[in-house]
Amino acid sequence: MCGACGRTVTADEVLGPVSTLRHRLIAAQTINALCHGLPGIPSVQAAGDTWLVRGVTGAVTQCATVNDVWLTLLQDPAVLPHSDRLRQRLRARLLNETGVALNVVAAGLQLSDMPTPL
Repeated sequence: MCGACGRTVTADEVLGPVSTLRHRLIAAQTINALCHGLPGIPSVQAAGDTWLVRGVTGAVTQCATVNDVWLTLLQDPAVLPHSDRLRQRLRARLLNETGVALNVVAAGLQLSDMPTPL
């Protein structure tokens, strides 16, 4: 909980103890760049202290952490046909990223390699 405003604050394992709007913008930009060109995949938008994942049908999901964003994306039915291609992109980007973007890509790769529940 925030000591100044009383708002509930969710710890983000990927961004670390200090999460700024700039970090959230970088995370959203990194995820959107990875998903660019894959039809039907939702887009991610930084919105204050959270992210909004917007599906092509108009559905909007609010996510508190980078892992929540990745899980929301990876569980979307539109991603299933593109999951192998997305994993390839994640592996390729992992070698070229630094800082916040590296952490975001690593989290996405880790979660994409996990088996999905039936």
